[in-house]
Amino acid sequence: MSEVPRRLRRAEAVLARRTGRFLLVLERCTDPHNHMAVVRTAEAFGVSAIWVIEHEDDPGKRMAKAVTKGSHHWVDVRRFPSAEECLAALRTEDWTVWATDLHDGAEELRSPPDLQPVPQRVAVVFGRESDGISEKMRAAADRRLYLPMHGYTESLNLSVSVALVLQRLFDACPEARGDLSEEARAALRLDWYTKLGGKSGLEPHRQWLDDPPEPLETLRPAPESRRPRMPKKLAKKLGIDLRAPRD
Repeated sequence: MSEVPRRLRRAEAVLARRTGRFLLVLERCTDPHNHMAVVRTAEAFGVSAIWVIEHEDDPGKRMAKAVTKGSHHWVDVRRFPSAEECLAALRTEDWTVWATDLHDGAEELRSPPDLQPVPQRVAVVFGRESDGISEKMRAAADRRLYLPMHGYTESLNLSVSVALVLQRLFDACPEARGDLSEEARAALRLDWYTKLGGKSGLEPHRQWLDDPPEPLETLRPAPESRRPRMPKKLAKKLGIDLRAPRD
């Protein structure tokens, strides 16, 4: 057997941290940048899937790599034409629905204990930037939560809200990290190994599919492979070389 490519060991390290316990639901997101930033945030936290409830002129069907940084390749995105169809699928798959909401009756989310006990499968719904979740989703939610504000600003950017809620979820339920079943992990491995093969598909990595390599000990990039993320014009002005090797 040939030497294991580092990219596969990195994939195994990511797989070992993926969760199947938390699902993100975006309802009628209207800003393309917000939509793609949420995908990037969710993937960085280890969320495996995002469900999207569409609307007219849905902004998320085309992902801009400049915003997602390629994260959309590693998250399963499932789309629904309405809240009713999404809710039906959530109930069929036994998801408990927690929705972020600023309306009366929502609970203030101040610390991880506020989320306990955490159900076995939690779908967290984030609504439209202008007016939040729909009335249909509000009525169906098992629990409604909001992040407290302490300034003149009445709301946070959507991706920031997602990050804060996900961090609290993982703090309240650390056992969710890396809880994917072997079946789910194998399905992701097949998909990822194929994508990592580029134009050659699975073939370059087929030999490791049934006998995966040891994961990297850390996902932090090596110092020599790091480079700043900035526009090329700015990098040139500052004399920074963006061509340094990356993992």
